[in-house]
Amino acid sequence: MLLPAAALLLVAGGVAAFWPILAGASDRGEVRRRLRAGMDVAAERPKKERGKRAVREKAAKSAHDFYAKADPENVARLRMRLIQAGYMDPGAVGMFFLIRFASLAGAGIAAFILAQGSGAEDTEANRWIFVGVAAIMGYFAPSFVLSRKVKAKMVEYRNGFPDFMDLMIVCSDAGMSMESGIERVSKELAATYPSLSQNLQLVSIELRAGRSLDGALKSLADRLSLDEVRSFATLLQQSKELGTSLSGALRVFSDEMRHKRMSLAEEKAHALPAKMSVPVTVCILPVVLMVAIIPIVVKLSAMD
Repeated sequence: MLLPAAALLLVAGGVAAFWPILAGASDRGEVRRRLRAGMDVAAERPKKERGKRAVREKAAKSAHDFYAKADPENVARLRMRLIQAGYMDPGAVGMFFLIRFASLAGAGIAAFILAQGSGAEDTEANRWIFVGVAAIMGYFAPSFVLSRKVKAKMVEYRNGFPDFMDLMIVCSDAGMSMESGIERVSKELAATYPSLSQNLQLVSIELRAGRSLDGALKSLADRLSLDEVRSFATLLQQSKELGTSLSGALRVFSDEMRHKRMSLAEEKAHALPAKMSVPVTVCILPVVLMVAIIPIVVKLSAMD
């Protein structure tokens, strides 16, 4: 009679002793289940984003391949202009063609809707001419925006290159090599001139990959589209061949660049009066004439 009761008590004691461990294991299993569910939900969103990105990349690649077969020279020039504007992605050419097509279609559809909803009694030919002109403007709008972007980047490059030269002089005086100096300066210019810093980082990567310094700087000159960079590459080559002081050559070149930038600013300042003559003549002169003549006209009319 006592043996079954003792066995039951032993089992109950063992369950009571091991119950916290079993409960903790179940809680951990529940936590793992919820974490896996959360990870699945978090992984589902990147899958959707990756799917959309894959569709865009496929469409851009198809457009790039189509135009590359039709006109490879134009595609190469467009690729260089996109690089000069700061778009380093290899799929930027295809994306540009997609944006151009979307702009053409969007401008044409918007013009068609405006022509149909205007209520003006125009002929059908005039409406279609309006739609065609709007579509053509939409087709050339991305090129116009790209040109403005390239000019803005060139201004940034031209303003930042003298600072790059000054920092290179400091690195050269400190005993650093040209390769390490470019890498150091590219990090220092990241806050003030991010596009120039990105191109200098590409130069550092090319140098690490084994490309010569002259070739990397010529590639930099093509990306920036600045004569100063080509002159800088020539200066380094001549300094290496002749054995002259690199810091002195860089200091002279930096002073010349700053003098050139000041000359360009003075040239723009001297051209400002000639540019202001047209708006002054068109906008201000008629008002002055009206202020001077209207009182005389009023007096003459009062005398009559």
